[in-house]
Amino acid sequence: MPLVTTTIGAFPKPDFLDLPDWFSAPSPEAVAGVTNSYASARRALGNELETKLRNATREVIAHQVDAGILIPTDGEVPRENYLHYHCRHLGGIDFDHLTPKNMRAGQFETLMPTWTGPVTTGENFLHHDYRRAQAFTSLPVKMTVPGPLTLSESTSNQYYQTQQEQCEALADALNFEVRALAAAGCTHIQVDEPIFARKVEEALTY
Repeated sequence: MPLVTTTIGAFPKPDFLDLPDWFSAPSPEAVAGVTNSYASARRALGNELETKLRNATREVIAHQVDAGILIPTDGEVPRENYLHYHCRHLGGIDFDHLTPKNMRAGQFETLMPTWTGPVTTGENFLHHDYRRAQAFTSLPVKMTVPGPLTLSESTSNQYYQTQQEQCEALADALNFEVRALAAAGCTHIQVDEPIFARKVEEALTY
């Protein structure tokens, strides 16, 4: 029986997909420029956006399958990063006015989108990305979502009184999306929660 293999999630974007991402930023402090330019980059692609997303997804899946990966991902090619892409589909967050935020235990400071109201959900969105990717392989495609604690730590908050209250609201919003992914047929869903390793006490308390 072969060892079942997968990839973490993110994959380098093909050159023809003109979307910025955090990995292309020259420094951690420069990620605010990616945040500022992502929406306009999508608009600039206009009617070509979906075609290029499909072609990019097909390419990164083919790379993984050719390498013997048994559970490929969509490479997160539509996303500037796995955190803020999700936030852009939620209500209560402002991407136009970014707020300074100390990141990763004070290792650097940058500008982050800001929660100015309660977290709300709209239409489900990740199942579209899943179906786009699954169309290019008979293997099960894994989709990735951020965890609530990592989302909280990677955005600025000007609304919630406590981080626990914010994380509970984010967890409800993420649960809404995970259930829709499962209903669409996605059998492999990865929750990325790296901040759990640094804030174990908070995570267990929440």
